[in-house]
Amino acid sequence: MEVFERFVFHKGLLYPGAIKPDSKKLKNKKLLLHERDGFNMERIRKISKLHPDSIWDPQDANHGSLLDSVMLGFTYVTIDGWTDVAKLRISHALCKNAITKFRLNKSIEETILRLDLLKKDIQRPILIIGENPGDIQEFFDRIDTKLARLYDWYIAPSTPNEVLSSIELKIRGWCSSANIK
Repeated sequence: MEVFERFVFHKGLLYPGAIKPDSKKLKNKKLLLHERDGFNMERIRKISKLHPDSIWDPQDANHGSLLDSVMLGFTYVTIDGWTDVAKLRISHALCKNAITKFRLNKSIEETILRLDLLKKDIQRPILIIGENPGDIQEFFDRIDTKLARLYDWYIAPSTPNEVLSSIELKIRGWCSSANIK
């Protein structure tokens, strides 16, 4: 399992910590970068050169943002799992490293139903972003094991000390809020 340091990219800095993207503290670290500056081609290109193997999560994680971010240098880019199914199919066909993301701000049951609907249309990587402590554990407690095994999971819990108990899934990445000093 890979470990990703989780940051919000805002006004040219990475939070928490207001760290510059070219900081030596980040060298050789994989990052989950939630972009919240809006589309800025030069900033995206610069950060993609500094951290190309990180996961880029555009603020507007749609079909266009995914393609733009890949063209600007990111290898792994998220697309919102609630995007129109036809656009999800196209995005996954065009980008072999697209990661479908779901924030647990909708009902867990709705999210599970959506994953079941998409199982033949999207690639395996899924990013689950927790909104409240314990909601990721609840999600995995409720999802059918057969459905869960169809996907490779990236987990971004709402709190950095959250853990999952007793799940038998392929977790590709754990994305926790950064503790860079």
